[in-house]
Amino acid sequence: MKNILCPTDFSSTSLDAIAYAAKLAQVTHSELTLLNVQSLFDVTPVEILTGKQYSIKATTDRLHAQCREVGKVYKIVCTAEVEPTYRKLSAVIRDKADHFDLVVMGSNGPDDLYQFFWGTNTYNALAKSRTPLLLIPESYLYGEIKHVLYAFDYLRERKLPIGPLQNFVKTLNGEVTVLQVMEEAYSKKADEDLKELQFILQTRQPDDFPLKYTTIRSDDVAGSINQYILEKKPDLLALCSQNRNFIESMYHKSVIKDISTICDYPVFVFRE
Repeated sequence: MKNILCPTDFSSTSLDAIAYAAKLAQVTHSELTLLNVQSLFDVTPVEILTGKQYSIKATTDRLHAQCREVGKVYKIVCTAEVEPTYRKLSAVIRDKADHFDLVVMGSNGPDDLYQFFWGTNTYNALAKSRTPLLLIPESYLYGEIKHVLYAFDYLRERKLPIGPLQNFVKTLNGEVTVLQVMEEAYSKKADEDLKELQFILQTRQPDDFPLKYTTIRSDDVAGSINQYILEKKPDLLALCSQNRNFIESMYHKSVIKDISTICDYPVFVFRE
């Protein structure tokens, strides 16, 4: 990981995300870019030639000053970009993200996370990017990332996407525990199938990145994942956003949506 992008609108939520991203950049020896997108969509030509240009200059000066302060405090390379555009803000951020290894964005609670997984705003646009996204809850302070919980239904999917998550965790010298939520009713056949599949998956993993596996039984998938995190306290939750048709996506999205309404911990989202 060499380059981290952190979009900001100067809100308290985005400032918290900048602090987290700066510390992460410090730990991983990465460069941090702060991005502010200025929409010109509803601005008249007269406003562009007069007041708007001064507004953009003021924003640019403010972001560059913030960037210098971040670089000084965290002793990292920090750059600033302000982009006036007639395009949708979400599209600009999505395209920018393609040139970075990680995007860090702030979330001010369940509504933002819900919109990321279910809505049509910036978060949803970023979900279409190949760049992993780290969502940081408001007021959440950076802590060492060593233990990552990766919730994925590999028993149903018969595979375990891990590439981007593996790269991220190896950079931090961390470890990953893969969580499978099974139906509450015990099935000997399903249990045997799970053990066999775990063995197959383990043989496919590189020796320098072993995975741990754990299983819980519950009919409430999202609730049980959240409860597991509250009890075991991993440093973040990882989720994989998969390419699916509409029918296939309904179940998957409903589970992730439910998690998004109750979590107050960092969420690392990557594409399959």
